[in-house]
Amino acid sequence: MRLRHFLFFLALVLISILIIVQFGQFSDFLSVIVNVNAWLLMAVVFLRFLYYLTNTKYFQVYLKSFGYHLAFKPLFKDVVTMNFANTVFPTGGVSGIAILRGRLRKHNISAHTSTVAQAFWMGFTGISFIVLLLASMLLLLVSTRIEQVSFRLILAVLLFMLVSSIVTMALLLNRRIAERAVYFLTRPINFILKRFGRDSLGKQQLEGLSDKFYETLLDFKSDWRKLVGPFSWCFITLVIDIASLYMVFVAFGVYPNPGVVAASFLVAMVVSLASVVTSGIGVFEIGMVSVLVGLGLTFDISFSAAIVYRIIALWLFLPVGLYFYKKAMFDEK
Repeated sequence: MRLRHFLFFLALVLISILIIVQFGQFSDFLSVIVNVNAWLLMAVVFLRFLYYLTNTKYFQVYLKSFGYHLAFKPLFKDVVTMNFANTVFPTGGVSGIAILRGRLRKHNISAHTSTVAQAFWMGFTGISFIVLLLASMLLLLVSTRIEQVSFRLILAVLLFMLVSSIVTMALLLNRRIAERAVYFLTRPINFILKRFGRDSLGKQQLEGLSDKFYETLLDFKSDWRKLVGPFSWCFITLVIDIASLYMVFVAFGVYPNPGVVAASFLVAMVVSLASVVTSGIGVFEIGMVSVLVGLGLTFDISFSAAIVYRIIALWLFLPVGLYFYKKAMFDEK
């Protein structure tokens, strides 16, 4: 119970820090919101709700493929709690993995199974990223601004990201390389676990997790139809993310090339990885605005849309997540 109280207190502290870090953006949000169509902005809120619904459907469909039939409503709460943990405890997804493992345990789902489900979520997101990146490049190539230097430079960056993503995905399919990468990434996690007097992720545990992952991969290969449902929901979730940003532009009365919006979002996703300590706050917006301006949009509309999108995407479900997180920590056995 002491650890649970500490984690809940830490969540409150980190939320306060995130608010302080983003205080300037809240001010900017209030200054530009007067120029937005409020009804269209409500559509963005609805899309964010759909984001969590499709995120939940992924886990429900994935687990159903392996004989676990989970009700949607409680799983939805668990997914919101997982996303809350990933936002407030920015550890590259590790916090969410731990939270969801604990929540799914009540359904007699093993830690390995729930962790592998999230590993495949990341993998499917990577594939979706590649598909959408390629689509955005094709949309940009038919643009009338292709002669601009900044346009060509960003296309070169997107091409580099595309090739790098494909190579990374291919390397991670190699078991030896993937296991070494996981071992390297778990070293700081083990350090933190030891500080709290918890069991660290030993070599035997990691090997068991690796066995489960590649066993599942072989299962998917033997029946590729099992892949369709989980991948589709994962892909739709990423599309909803980009659609949310596009709808913000529409709320401002601007209808940019969808490739421009998709490219800015995908680049922002990548550069925000450099700032996991603050959930990408600041870095995400800079990356997005830089691409938007480089692809021909004005700074004013690019900055305003990025701020409005980020405020809604980051903070909309945070109070709900905090409530479910508290329930998970204290109220439920």
